[in-house]
Amino acid sequence: MEEAETLQLFNAPTPAWLRNTFDAFRHADIKMLNHGLGVDSTGLTHMILDEPERFGVAPDFSDFVVVTAILGDEFEDTNQDTEKHLYGRLRSLGVRTVQVSRRGPERGDGIAILSDTRSPTRVERRGPYTLRDELLLNGTIPTAAGGHRCSMNHKAWTLDTLARQAFPGARVGKLIGYNADEARRATKSEKNNKGAFAMDYPLIRENFDRTRITRYVTERTGVAWGKSYCSFCPFSGVCASRPAHLARLRKYPHVAAQDLLLEYRAMALNPRSKLYVTETLYKRVSDDQQVQALGEFEALLEQSEWAVYHVRRAYGAARRESCQRGGHPKDCKRTACHDASAKGAVDRSVETVATGSRQLALQRLKALAAERGRPLEHDMAHPVGLERVILRYRPDKVYGTVEEFYVLAPAGIKDKEKERFPGTWDRIAEQGLIA
Repeated sequence: MEEAETLQLFNAPTPAWLRNTFDAFRHADIKMLNHGLGVDSTGLTHMILDEPERFGVAPDFSDFVVVTAILGDEFEDTNQDTEKHLYGRLRSLGVRTVQVSRRGPERGDGIAILSDTRSPTRVERRGPYTLRDELLLNGTIPTAAGGHRCSMNHKAWTLDTLARQAFPGARVGKLIGYNADEARRATKSEKNNKGAFAMDYPLIRENFDRTRITRYVTERTGVAWGKSYCSFCPFSGVCASRPAHLARLRKYPHVAAQDLLLEYRAMALNPRSKLYVTETLYKRVSDDQQVQALGEFEALLEQSEWAVYHVRRAYGAARRESCQRGGHPKDCKRTACHDASAKGAVDRSVETVATGSRQLALQRLKALAAERGRPLEHDMAHPVGLERVILRYRPDKVYGTVEEFYVLAPAGIKDKEKERFPGTWDRIAEQGLIA
């Protein structure tokens, strides 16, 4: 393609730094397309299969690889639509298609290649270690405050590791399917990339916004392609409208039940851990009268092994600007240098005290209440209720404080405590100092 043609092809308004990414990308040795199973990357894949040279890819696709990071919690309709309306084209053209996931909780565990073929037929449903596995082990949920950290850990890191391991020494280019409404995300992506890969963002360059790319995919496949996101994503109201997300949960009640269990376990360890900022998933599903999902959730609770957990949490207060300007060390412990109304570092300790049936675990919790001279409380922070024995109560939004309690919840949350926790706990709980 001549340079003049390139400039005419990509004449939509774009950030200044984006204008030269195509030239860098087309000179890469290997071109990887990050296919996230959603409408944007699906549309981009079809465009490249139609006109590879237009996007800097060899006409025989010899330098082209479609890669997918499998998180394990896509809705089944997305998986099936990909198999039916995309994988057939990849097979017919012999395009190398790779699916990969994390192998374990630590980055040192590496990645697992789930599929590497030029004849793809099936989207893998999960790898050896999924995001849900991580959340269940830690008794947490993804939070809106965390941004897209889960995506960075389970998608971006996994795909970057694949690129480095599969093509050592090669200059790798990456096609990212951000649409024209997401120029800000592309700018952030390029900043984080720091030149490691030759990144290119064709949908932004071609001015395909969400409406236009959705229409293109529907016309191309005959399918109203669903959004791609984990069923328990706290941004589900952004990934899809709230009614659309609830409709998907209604279609897959077993998925909704598993997500309700995930939220319940997280709220047992921290009653503030609603899946959504202002309300629980349980309330949304209940308000939507999803009787089957609620019934399956209750069955999961009854079938589970239960545990009594000892939870301690130390909330540090943020440093005041005067402390920072005064040249004090980052780990300054002076009480006057911290603001009790501003959140600092938070450390948590979780210890499994007892396990057994729900009834046996409850009996053990009652015994602990009697031993410690504290009441057994039925906390309605979650609509089903949480059985807790509170030893130290922390007022909401007050920092430089601690909380401590025993709680009843389904078993399986791993004991966890950072090396620094005992010292932090002592400073705040016993000495009255700020961590």
